[in-house]
Amino acid sequence: MDGAVVPSPAGTGTGRPAGAAGLAAWAVRSPVSLALAVAVAYAAGALAAFRLFQAYPPGPVLFMPAGVTLTALVLSPVRRWPWVLAGAGLAELVVDLSHGQHLAYVWGFVLSNTVEPLVGAGLLRRRVPRVDLSRRRSVLWFVVAGVLLGPLVGALIGATAAAWGQGVRWIDAFGPYWTGDGLGVLTVGGTLLMWRASRSGLGDWATASRRSPWEQTAAVTLATAATVFGFWPGSVPLAYLPVPVLFGIALRYGVRTVPMAGLGVAVTANVMTAAGRGPWAELATRPQLGAASLQLFLAVAAVGAWLLGVEIRERERAHAVSRQEISLRQRVQAVQTVTARLATAATSEAIGVAVAELGIALVADRGMVAIGSADSQEIRCWATPGYPAELAGRHRRMPWDAPVPIADVVRTGRPVAATTAAEIEDRYPGALDTSPATGTRSTLMVPVLIDQKPVGALAFGYDAEGPIDPDVHSFAGTLATLTAHALERARLYESERSAAHQLQRALLPTPALDLPGAAAAVAYRPADSRHEVGGDWYDLFGLPGGKVAIVVGDAVGHDLHAAAAMGRLQTVLRVAAADGGGPAGVLAQADLACEWIPGGRYATVGYAEYDPGTGLLRYACAGHPPPLLCAGGQARFLPDGRSQPLGAATGGRPERETPIPPGSILLWYSDGLVERRGESLQTGLARLADLAATVPGDNPATWCTTILAGLTGQRDVADDVVVICVRLGTAPVLLRAAAPG
Repeated sequence: MDGAVVPSPAGTGTGRPAGAAGLAAWAVRSPVSLALAVAVAYAAGALAAFRLFQAYPPGPVLFMPAGVTLTALVLSPVRRWPWVLAGAGLAELVVDLSHGQHLAYVWGFVLSNTVEPLVGAGLLRRRVPRVDLSRRRSVLWFVVAGVLLGPLVGALIGATAAAWGQGVRWIDAFGPYWTGDGLGVLTVGGTLLMWRASRSGLGDWATASRRSPWEQTAAVTLATAATVFGFWPGSVPLAYLPVPVLFGIALRYGVRTVPMAGLGVAVTANVMTAAGRGPWAELATRPQLGAASLQLFLAVAAVGAWLLGVEIRERERAHAVSRQEISLRQRVQAVQTVTARLATAATSEAIGVAVAELGIALVADRGMVAIGSADSQEIRCWATPGYPAELAGRHRRMPWDAPVPIADVVRTGRPVAATTAAEIEDRYPGALDTSPATGTRSTLMVPVLIDQKPVGALAFGYDAEGPIDPDVHSFAGTLATLTAHALERARLYESERSAAHQLQRALLPTPALDLPGAAAAVAYRPADSRHEVGGDWYDLFGLPGGKVAIVVGDAVGHDLHAAAAMGRLQTVLRVAAADGGGPAGVLAQADLACEWIPGGRYATVGYAEYDPGTGLLRYACAGHPPPLLCAGGQARFLPDGRSQPLGAATGGRPERETPIPPGSILLWYSDGLVERRGESLQTGLARLADLAATVPGDNPATWCTTILAGLTGQRDVADDVVVICVRLGTAPVLLRAAAPG
């Protein structure tokens, strides 16, 4: 805390200044050097009272040594208080004797000026164990104990000594003693305690907005000049002028500068009054009244400005605490939200998006998530919302050795913290080429580690220069740990998914390469990795008599069992087709076989046979979507020959026959191409027909690519997608497989 001192209970002898090395010096220096330092400072202040303020005989007095002694006691351990009081008492004795005071009653002044700070410091430290003169409670007890009660006791003793030894009236001596000592404690003690606290960086002084020494000097100079200007005229009443100046300093510069400015005003006002300037100089016939009322006026002005500064500081603290609490709640909620999202994120894509949008974006002006590939060849990045789109696209994928800071963190696993743009540029030349677009002036980057091996990085960017908040460092570490755990799960899952999809692709049949009267292309796009392996398949093979068999199927389920069922069913269909039973006969044999193929029941199959010699197409659908025939810019479905899925038909399997114009495109597909959650199948079929009517040319590969891209685009698909396009009535053409979407 500001000006904090941590003493043990009064009298234990174990209290000492808190934390900072600057204040601790009071406790570790030798007792003799402590007493000597107090004596020198006390003597300097006492001589100023004699020389500048005409302290004897009693006149306008600001007794600054009172603040020196109280400060020394507050900043020292209790066990060394006797040394502090000894130094102050010795200085008082020497100064008084050197000014012709008689030894018989000087002891009264020595007693007064040692008991006074003892009472004030003892009460203050008992009531406020941690003295913080930027807080309301500390200031109030500082005023009550140090400025009022301690000087009151000292004035009682000092006035008695003056009345006995100097022949002045007790009441005339009491007023100047009390107010002069009190103002000395208020201005000198307050200045020293505040200065020590700010110099040592105690409490929130370390993070509070600091004024430069030049600004503080300017404020004190302004207050002093206002006092000179106010006290100089003899006829115009301007002595009040320092009061608004002090309040203005409290508003502009805060509580730290008010005691110094108050000290400047107090010294200047006393000097001007002693020189015969200002309204209190008019009370020359009653100097004791002038002395007391002047110090009281100055004390009230200084305390008022001080309390204003304290109130402002308290409000700033309350707002800061409120902001911290809100920020903390937001971060806790963010961790909970990110944790929940990552618990269901099965891919690195989902992880990157979740961490960028729900984590980094909460505490940074902008940022990025980077995840390295398992083979250390590529780094993928996801930017926070609001990140310049052009830059986000440029960094979406980058080579492993890219010369950018976040890639360096991924490669090395070492965090990076840069507090200025110059530091970023110095460590990573050219990294600020994007700063006009991003505005990043300071950054924090932390690695994402799995088993101490870097696999990614999180970057936090800020518009302002300066050190990154420690809470952000902590949050970044937590977020990196959560990301690492999620990536570890996702990589294991993706590895299993990849192996399963490779198995599924391996089970797909190899279509014939030499087919009479048909040119064909196929496309296969697996479901995204959030879904299990599917059972979709396609086939294209020759039959006796020069016919061409076309097959599209979909086994029930989304796992390896479905893939295995698909592999067995396509074998059954090839064998059944070779028997020459036609589409209906093939599906009937598949009905029998599905009873002993696990997962085969309720599979859907579309089967067709094309005869190039007659141009006829015979087809049948067991629960599968109908084929689409495209010719002359028209697209129409072949809705006949339909029946229930395998194992569910109650009667014979129907089939249909239709003539095919030469050059027609037959397009067959699995339901993943046309089905959408929340809409009817008819809507999807209409969408397919509309798109097919616009495909130019008759190249089957072009048709596959266009249809797949037009109906799936870049979106994730919830089911495997199979598309087979066959141009019928043409010379044999080598089968081409279209690239997956």
